[in-house]
Amino acid sequence: MYLTQGLHRSVQRQPDAPATVFGERVRTFREQTDRIARLGGALRGLGVRNGERVGILALNSDRYAEFLLAVPWANGVLNPVNIRWSPTEIAYSLKESQTDILFVDDTFVSAVSALQDAYPPLRTVVHMGDGAPPDGMLGYEDLIAGSQPVDDARRGGDQLAAILYTGGTTGFPKGVMLSHSNLLTSAYGAEVTTQTGSRDDSMLIATPMFHGAAIARWLTHSVLGNVHVIVPAFEPVAVMKAIERHRIHDVVLIPTMIQMLVDHPEVAHHDLSSVHTFAYGASPITASVLERAMKVFPQASFTQFYGMTELSPITTALLHADHGDSRRARSGGRAAAHAEVRIVDANDNEVPRGTMPLS
Repeated sequence: MYLTQGLHRSVQRQPDAPATVFGERVRTFREQTDRIARLGGALRGLGVRNGERVGILALNSDRYAEFLLAVPWANGVLNPVNIRWSPTEIAYSLKESQTDILFVDDTFVSAVSALQDAYPPLRTVVHMGDGAPPDGMLGYEDLIAGSQPVDDARRGGDQLAAILYTGGTTGFPKGVMLSHSNLLTSAYGAEVTTQTGSRDDSMLIATPMFHGAAIARWLTHSVLGNVHVIVPAFEPVAVMKAIERHRIHDVVLIPTMIQMLVDHPEVAHHDLSSVHTFAYGASPITASVLERAMKVFPQASFTQFYGMTELSPITTALLHADHGDSRRARSGGRAAAHAEVRIVDANDNEVPRGTMPLS
């Protein structure tokens, strides 16, 4: 198993179908594959050979999606940087992971100087914006235009795919090393558990793409060969317009985003009836917010996923059928098809089924 596997299937089966939609820009699987092969060639020219880390500090975009596939194509390892971190935290993660190549967009290009001061080995910065690259940086589109396509390294299996940083209660964030098999097992397990996807689906990406939850859902739909409609960041009206315009089938948001969406005064003025799968997670959701969401999207099947970065990330799923049970709806669901869960007591002994938690 390898992250680029779904791309190879899609370019064989439906080369002229849309792969990504970002604003007015639509790229087919044929176009996306060519660009990824060329970006992979550029990365090899920059020294990416066997597991070198390549970072990205950017908002969501179709270029971000290309990056997620071009790095393993070049035989590298992904390091998606948390866009909410301070320069000190970012520099720490770059140093710890030995990331010497960083892709940045216009939103974060002003942070590069401080990052290079804090971490001098940051030798190569690639500008992902639409304009000319700033002095000392390489241009994303220039790299693609000036590079020959290379064959996919087909890096996969137990080889390292990504280092995803996760916050703890103390100290600096911790880098979690995940293999291709880790990430794809979670993607396959989530789809087998919910059985909600199909090859003709369209997915909205509005949660930040550096996060394990967004990567997991993106990968599931990449495996299925679906189109990804991408917005730079969550904004209620932009999400509503994207759903209405592109007839989005699958949406994944966190509870705070759901609340902002369903409580927005314009929600009744947009046709959101195309959504048939609504996934959420990352934090608990209140019963009242969930009730309002199910009224706004009455045709949708709701699934709550629970997991953590260290688990690649999905572990349990609360399926739509259990949302009608007030007792089960407060839980994290059942173990996903690829996972095994044990609930233990203070002595690490598994407790009997039906045991109630201590008050």
